[in-house]
Amino acid sequence: MKEDNKNIEKKKRELSKADIERLEIIQKSEEVKGEQLSINIDSELTVENEALKLLGKTIDDPVEKFQLYYHGLTKLLKDNLPKGKENEQVRRIVYDEKNILINRGAKKDEKGIRGSDGRMAYIEDLEFAIQIVADWISKKGSASDLFMAFWDKNEELGYEHQD
Repeated sequence: MKEDNKNIEKKKRELSKADIERLEIIQKSEEVKGEQLSINIDSELTVENEALKLLGKTIDDPVEKFQLYYHGLTKLLKDNLPKGKENEQVRRIVYDEKNILINRGAKKDEKGIRGSDGRMAYIEDLEFAIQIVADWISKKGSASDLFMAFWDKNEELGYEHQD
């Protein structure tokens, strides 16, 4: 280990200041176990414990997602949007705008592939979409009112709309 430090010290004399900084970061990383090195806004090297950061975050519950998606959002839409073959296009347009919202802006490509699955959406996004639908139902709005509620929220969040 001492020999490594001597070689490093010799190299430091031959390296630029930027090279020395990178080398010091690499050396410091070898001392850290289970933690992440990062540079803060003041360009200072900081150490963050990744495990502790994860413990503070909410972990998605697959059962809750299933319930929210199928027994919440999908059921409310199915029960309250106009029914019948003649209204299929209306429902599809509303669903597309809803799916952009719950998939955080992912829209279908020219092949009709979204590349994101609403059933796996974040719980908070599903809850928000359910709230929009619940508000629409309570106001006895039309399908266009619901579409515009999703449209307006997507606009607010900077999400593009389905072509």
